[in-house]
Amino acid sequence: MRFYEPDSCDDCGDCLKACPTPGFEDAAAQRLFADIREGAFVTSVLEHCTGCMSCESLCEKSAHPYGLLIERYAERYEASGIPWIFDGAMPRTESANLWSCLDKWLTPREKANINVWSRPPTGKEVLFLGCNQRITPYIADSRVFDGLEVFTAPGECCGEFYLRLGMLDEARESALSLSRRFRELGIERVIAFCPACQNTMEHLAPGILGVDFDVETVSLVDWLAERVESGRLKLDGRARGTATIQDPCHASMLDAGVAESVRELVRACGYSIREMDNCGVTAECCGIGASIARYKLRDVMATGFRRARQAAGTDASTTIAWCNGCYMIGNMFRIVYPVAPRVTHLVEAIQEASGEQPVRRMPRRAFDLLLAASEATARGLVSKATT
Repeated sequence: MRFYEPDSCDDCGDCLKACPTPGFEDAAAQRLFADIREGAFVTSVLEHCTGCMSCESLCEKSAHPYGLLIERYAERYEASGIPWIFDGAMPRTESANLWSCLDKWLTPREKANINVWSRPPTGKEVLFLGCNQRITPYIADSRVFDGLEVFTAPGECCGEFYLRLGMLDEARESALSLSRRFRELGIERVIAFCPACQNTMEHLAPGILGVDFDVETVSLVDWLAERVESGRLKLDGRARGTATIQDPCHASMLDAGVAESVRELVRACGYSIREMDNCGVTAECCGIGASIARYKLRDVMATGFRRARQAAGTDASTTIAWCNGCYMIGNMFRIVYPVAPRVTHLVEAIQEASGEQPVRRMPRRAFDLLLAASEATARGLVSKATT
């Protein structure tokens, strides 16, 4: 993905007309998009966007309409900054945030694993755990990854969250730092556990930030699919009920085949699939992305509740997420909307089908996340009050 390319755009407005939220009639979609293109911060679009990025896959001209939204968000940030409360969601060690609270509720085994995985890898290929995986590291502690070296870099971030908020300098600094770390360690091939990391390394960083990672990136989904297809990862094929799939926003910028590979893996794990409205490359946000545009907790809650209701409406027994952010947020919303299906990670589904008992620290970890977020917010309030 790059910034918006006006020469490729025919001003059709289809990206807004077909947007899952909010959706506009033809004439309004064209007019509003033209206003955004001319530099206006159109609140009816920009403050209702949930960051699902579906507009990228909906644009047949590859004009990168989401890149245009990023431009407007960057201008807003330059003019007025962002609310202090976002510090609680930023993967920065100096902030009062979720990551600074990890020691309080990670298990001894998880802490030990994080310490081991933070050491310089011995080989050139790694399973890279981004920020979100450091919150639920137990998922990577699996026989599924036998023979693959796990690596994480505490204090480092690919820059995705900063980028989507319009914090371009911060995003560039983060991406440069992580790319330098890979080069220093001689890492040449990265299996990206997180689709956001994959999309950032492959498209967002080089296209918008001018940062090349100079590593081969492979999605976790493709790596798992190859292992299953080759027979190195054997699944028992037992029927396990019905599942709906929460696709991440970054699916819209990855190869469409990745979303289909997820479904093939889910079927191979013994589930029949019941799709939610707006899935695959046009999937709606799990809830967290709405914070990027709206800055309002109630709107984030409304977005998450809507997706939870859609999952419940499929009558599936399980929601399977292949993004750790979706996995965490889905479990958090299920605490307050318990009629929604249980939310499990794709890796946990594969563990079960391959004869390994998943640890399944959800929903307890979701409670931990809520407590950590509350603590980070309280610390931020105290800090703000004393400055």
